This record gives sequence, C-alpha cells and structure tokens, in this order.
Amino acid sequence: MTENDHAVLERKSSESRYAIESVMKTLQVLFSFCEEPHRFSIGDLETVTGLSKNQVFRSLKSLEEFGLLRVDSSGYYVVTALAYNLSLAAEPEAPLEEVALPIMEQLQLETGETVNLCCLSEGQCIIIARRHSKQGVRLMTRLGQRTPLYAGATPKAMLAFLSVMEQEKVLSMLPHYQKLTEKTVTDPDLLRVELDEIRKRGYSISDEDFESGAIGVGAPIFGRNGKVIAAISAGGPTTRLDKECLAPFGELAMEAANKISKILGYFPDSEQ
Repeated sequence: MTENDHAVLERKSSESRYAIESVMKTLQVLFSFCEEPHRFSIGDLETVTGLSKNQVFRSLKSLEEFGLLRVDSSGYYVVTALAYNLSLAAEPEAPLEEVALPIMEQLQLETGETVNLCCLSEGQCIIIARRHSKQGVRLMTRLGQRTPLYAGATPKAMLAFLSVMEQEKVLSMLPHYQKLTEKTVTDPDLLRVELDEIRKRGYSISDEDFESGAIGVGAPIFGRNGKVIAAISAGGPTTRLDKECLAPFGELAMEAANKISKILGYFPDSEQ
C-alpha cells in the first residue's frame, strides 16, 4: 500500500469519528424509497441496500416510530406525508460553485495538487473554479478556459457519462481534431474503449493526453435530473506524481463529485 493509499484511509477514519453508523444506515434505508416502486418489504430492502435483515428491520421500526414510514394494507412499507415537511426546507436550486467550493478546498488539501471545477456548456468543458496547488511546481489553469471533450481529466469524465448520441457527436469529429500531445487519442474506436473503462471505474485518467508533463483524474458531477453537468479534477506534474497516485486520487475525486451531486439533488439510480 502506497503513502497515498494510507492517507486516504486515515482521512476516511478521521471523518468516520463524526458519523453515527446506525444513523447512516437508517438514512440509506429511507432514501431507498426514492426508487420505484416506492414501497418495499424487509426482504426487498435487504436486496436494495445490501444491509443485514436485522439492520433493515431496526431502521424500518425507527422510521415507523418517528412517523416517516407506515405499513400499507398489503404489508409493504411506504413513506408518509410527513416527509413533505422536509422537502419544504430544501434549497430550490443550489449554485454549483458555492456548493463545490468547500469540497474543492478539501480535495486540494487531501491531494496537495491543483483542483479544477468544470461545467458542461454547448458540448465543451469550461473551467469555472480552481484551487491551485501550493507546491512550487504545479499545474496552472485559466478560469473560463474552454476545451473540447476528447482529452483531459474533466472533459473525458463528462463525455463518458453523456448519452450515446451526444458521445457520437464528439467521436465523429475526432478525425478533425488536432492531437494536443503525442498521447492524445484521436481514434474514435480507442476513445470508445476508454470511455467504457471510465464508466466502469467511475473516474477518468489524463496521462499527458491534454498537456505534456501533466497527469490527473476527473470525476463526473450530476444534477437533479440525473444528467452529467460538470466534473471535478485533481492533478499535477509527472515529475511529482506517478500512476500509483491515480487510484487513491480517483477515489477522492469520486467522493468529492458524489458529495456535490447529492447537494445538488442527485440521487443515483440503483442500476447505475
């Protein structure tokens, strides 16, 4: 295990001190009702959540006692109207940059490298916020910079989670795009394979395909409608970072992206 892997585990351990495990599991059970058919048995929830039958039972009874759940005439648990009171307090539309800022700062501290927040606009990637590394040698980015989606950590993180039709629009243009570096992929078939790997892994890898001497990872951010709207990345120079950093950096980037997505109102489908 590398030093970066140890750092990730230590940070997770530190965070877990403040989280009550039983509460987290009960919330997991409650939010399972966001998925169809919105009514479940104990056995159904065991399958959906992956929790033990005993944990599911205790969570259901706690939620039922509080009034958030009830058992219908068919013996299934359903959410009560009490939940509407909580929805009234929800932010109608949280600003992406405002939501992301503290999470970006945390990711920058965890990785020690430059962190970028990019949004998807008219088929391009735009840098809308950044937190530069405090290292002397670091990646420098420009706010407002627009780039195509075929190379780089955040562009590929977004491209991988677009619809097939939107992906094909980009892939069809690849022969007309210039290679940004020797490692830039401009073969549509090769990029399709890479996009499939990104979807399975959950984060993208940019290994000098956008800029020579730069390496990093990117993870997609989803909006309330379930569509990818942005991405967050962490990266630095190849003189300091190597491929062993990519897995722990990727996990941290995904965690950051998931936190932002949740605050924006995204709830992942069980199939994803």
